[in-house]
Amino acid sequence: MSDRRLIRAIGVLESCFKEKFGTPRQPQLVPASRARLRIKPQFIPEQSLKGLSEFSHVWLLPYFHLNTNKAFVSTIHPPRLKGKTMGVFASRSPHRPSPIGLSLARLLRVEGDTLYFSEIDLVDGTPILDLKPYIPAYDSVPEASPGWTARAGARELAVEFSPEAREQARRHELEDLVSQVLRQDLRNPRDASQMRDGKPLACMLGDFDVRYEVREGTARVLEIVPAPEEHAQKRRVPVPGELE
Repeated sequence: MSDRRLIRAIGVLESCFKEKFGTPRQPQLVPASRARLRIKPQFIPEQSLKGLSEFSHVWLLPYFHLNTNKAFVSTIHPPRLKGKTMGVFASRSPHRPSPIGLSLARLLRVEGDTLYFSEIDLVDGTPILDLKPYIPAYDSVPEASPGWTARAGARELAVEFSPEAREQARRHELEDLVSQVLRQDLRNPRDASQMRDGKPLACMLGDFDVRYEVREGTARVLEIVPAPEEHAQKRRVPVPGELE
């Protein structure tokens, strides 16, 4: 195959979201999120990034490397539709024939070969295939139809902290990030055990395990503790060779 036709990653995203559970379902939902992307040397970042810092947002084309799809599935169950199905091409589900996504991120700054982002919805270790500047005059369509999403109300939780968890969150500067992530209600409504009030839940943000429970529409953070190293290692799935 000629070199022109290869799909290659221009870099691998380093994200505050260390596992799929806890990663927002859409960008912009968690303004406190942070990530960075170092462009590989073969793409000559000192030249290829020229002019990018003038833009406030960029489109990222991620490769969904943690997908476990074994075969094509034509319908999916969007969390907001409470068990109803929708065609995969009428959704933004990562479970697609070609596991390629599209994500809009706020570009905070460019430093040498590294881009710094906020408002992201991508898990740590995601290969990025390409990036393009967001141009409001062409990319924004205010009169566009929102389709079925207009009928699907967003599930949001109130968030509160135990006194211990509040102190831990402030000490590690995680209060905003934890609040914004848990507000989105990470639970899968098709999983009855997850939806049970009082069930112990946890997600990993940065290097910390956030342990919490949900009762009567409120997510209560119980503690925020350093995540064991072996916990993080178990999640890692190798990137296919052509994207390394």
